[in-house]
Amino acid sequence: MDIKPVRRERRGRRRLATENPEVQRRLLAAAGEIIASDGWPALRIEDLVRHAGLSVGTFYLYFDNKADLFVQLVIQHTERLQARLREAYDGEGTAQDRLDRALDAYLDFVTDTGPGFLHFRNAGNIETTIGPLSTWAFEQHASDLRPILETAMGDGAIRREDPDLLAQAMLALNQHITAFWLEHPDRYSRRQIKQFLSDFVAFGLNGNR
Repeated sequence: MDIKPVRRERRGRRRLATENPEVQRRLLAAAGEIIASDGWPALRIEDLVRHAGLSVGTFYLYFDNKADLFVQLVIQHTERLQARLREAYDGEGTAQDRLDRALDAYLDFVTDTGPGFLHFRNAGNIETTIGPLSTWAFEQHASDLRPILETAMGDGAIRREDPDLLAQAMLALNQHITAFWLEHPDRYSRRQIKQFLSDFVAFGLNGNR
């Protein structure tokens, strides 16, 4: 996906006629591992390429700079979460069943990615050629969630609201509460977090105005 940070370092990058997906995968995987253990601020390109078994020159054949790498990591992060949520949405059952499975899939992903999830949440407002990166990521997930909500409204399972705003609100709530959970792991269990999110959304969508 061709999304680039707005502010780019001038380096005169030499581009490859055909990029090797395995090389890019190794660079992204190494970056993800470093972020998970040490955080994004600690990531240095020299350490990254050493971890990936590649050279600094190879890095600049695939990425303009560290900000470009970050954008590609967020895209990968978003696509992986999207794949898990789509699998949950596509299963059988009512809209509520599908939303419940999706919440479990979301919590699984948050648990698996840990510090990476927090960093992408905190730093995802970077400006890119298509606008704020966090806005793009939210819209990817909202586009999958909207049809589920529209089906639930049509079935009378939840009251009618603007599906775009509702999708954005649910995504924002899930992101904030799960991030709070990661930052305070000793205060709440996963079961408590899921129950809170499920109950809060259910009351908001079915309660009296």
